[in-house]
Order: sequence, then C-alpha cells, then structure tokens
Amino acid sequence: RPFRTPQPFNDTSPDSPAITVGELAEKFQEHADGYYLKNGKRTSEPAAIRCAMKFFSDRHRDLPAAEFAIGDLKVVRQAMVDAGHCRSSVNKNIRRIRLAFRWGATEGLVPPAIPQALTLLPGLKAGRTEARESKPIQPVDDATITATVAKLSPTVRAMVELQRATGMRPDEVCQVRPVDIDRSSDVWVYRPQTHKTQHAGRERIILIGPKGQDALKPFLLRPEHEYCFRPDRHVAVPRAQKRYRIDSYRQAIERACDRAFPAPEDLEGETLKVWRKEHRWSPNRLRHTFATQARAAYGLEAAQVLLGHSRADVTQVYAERDVAKGIEAARVIG
Repeated sequence: RPFRTPQPFNDTSPDSPAITVGELAEKFQEHADGYYLKNGKRTSEPAAIRCAMKFFSDRHRDLPAAEFAIGDLKVVRQAMVDAGHCRSSVNKNIRRIRLAFRWGATEGLVPPAIPQALTLLPGLKAGRTEARESKPIQPVDDATITATVAKLSPTVRAMVELQRATGMRPDEVCQVRPVDIDRSSDVWVYRPQTHKTQHAGRERIILIGPKGQDALKPFLLRPEHEYCFRPDRHVAVPRAQKRYRIDSYRQAIERACDRAFPAPEDLEGETLKVWRKEHRWSPNRLRHTFATQARAAYGLEAAQVLLGHSRADVTQVYAERDVAKGIEAARVIG
C-alpha cells in the first residue's frame, strides 16, 4: 500500500493516522543510516538492521505498529530460525527490532507500552531451541601461521607478526601510524584513531613488546601521519586506498594460505571450496591465538588488558593494577 507520512502517536486522538510496522521500519532505517557513523563513514550496523527488518511478513508490515505484540515478535523470530540463522544472530536481530520500536516510542510514533511489552520475550537459550549454534572462532596453531607467513609479502608478514604479538584487532593493525605510538618506554603504547568501543567513550590502548616492535620498526620511518602498512604495488586495490583494509588484509592471507597449502589438482567446484575453507584462516583468528596464550601464561586480568576488554565493575585503582600486569606480560610475549 502507498507510504503515508506518519503522524506522531497520540492516544488522545483516536482518529489520528496510525503508523504501520513497515513505515516504522523505514523511518528507523533512515535514522540508523545517519546515526551509526564512525569518522563520517557508515558502520556495519545499518546493514544488519536492514537484514533484521526483512523478516517482517507482509501482514506485519501492514499491521499498525501500536498493535504489534509479543506473539508477532515470536513469529518473526521463528522465521529467522527457519531461515537457518544461528542462535546468537537471531537474538541480536530481535534486539534490533526491539530497538526500532523503542526508538519509535521516543519519537512519539508508537505507544511506550509496545517496546516495554516486547522486552518480556526472552532470548533463545543454548540447548533449548532448534536454532543452530554458531561455530566458535578457533585460534591458529603456530605451525600453520609460520607456513603461511613464509608466503606473504614483507608488508603483510609484518602485519601478521604485529597482530600475533599484540592481539590487536585486524582493523587496528591496518590503521597503525607512527604518530599513534608512544615509544617513550620499553613497552610501546599504541592508541588507534578508531576502535570498536569508541562510541562508548572508552579508551583503547595496545601494548607492544619487543616482538611487535621488531615487526613494526621498519615501517615507522614513514611520515608521522601516514599509515605504516600500505598495499604493495602488485596488490590489486583501488588507487585511492592508502592503507590495507580488513578485506584486503584478509584476502592477502587467504592467498598465502593457498600457496602454503595447495589443494590437490583433482579438486574443483564445491569440493575445492570446502578444501580452501578448511585450510584458510582469517586475521581475526590471530587475536584468539594471542588470547589463548596470554590467558594461559598470565591469567585472565592481564589478558583482558592486552585485548582491550572492559570490566564494568572495576574501580580506577584496579584498572591501574591491571594495566601494570598487562605491561609486564607484553614485555615477555609481545
């Protein structure tokens, strides 16, 4: 049906036009596209919201938003499960739909009782739903990393070694600049321009010990505000790209995996795809490798600092104590 300009919800004017679920979804999507930005660029959240909203049926889209109930949300959730989405993804997408209705309430588009009621639907629990479980990200063993590194260009090899030594996220290694690194102590402190929890007002520090410093030193000769890791000339990336991005970094590693672990010549089609999936690894797995080693050697608190995980219940005194532990661990393993 044609789109109507939504009128603010007013329970004292029963004749006022009621916004439909479909119209609410469109309005919230417009809001999300302009709200979820980092450094002027749209994050991945608007696309995730758009995917979640696709699970509204035609009946739901034509339903007045003020009539959307828990039973309707259950139907939407079951559609996600039937589509093969894993349990964690389903729960995240249901939270996004709840957020749309909460936003609608703050904008006067739906009565506040609607989002309040939708929060009563609990998330899917492990072992108590037919939704599949996502496979946990596994660390990469040292032998596999070593074999792959031997097939990498010098630049990507240094990126892998730096990430391997610090546990930083792939995007954090891609955006390293000399100006962002404090080298006044034996353990360097890297503060990335942007990071995952920046929107929450949290500071992100990455401690770089001797191994990471050795990997990074040759690239610190660049001008202070230039990115350390630029694509090599033979790498096919847009000319305007002045640093590796997560996708080009991952692709470089995957190609090196193919060279380090060549598939049998008789494999093709889907069989070849399965082989490559089993023998390739992505850079985010390096973070899990580091986390496993740091936690085993130095305990949970040091690992939390090195990985940049937050703890809401600690005081500033405990935070300072934990940073000291992280620095000591970085001297040895980083």
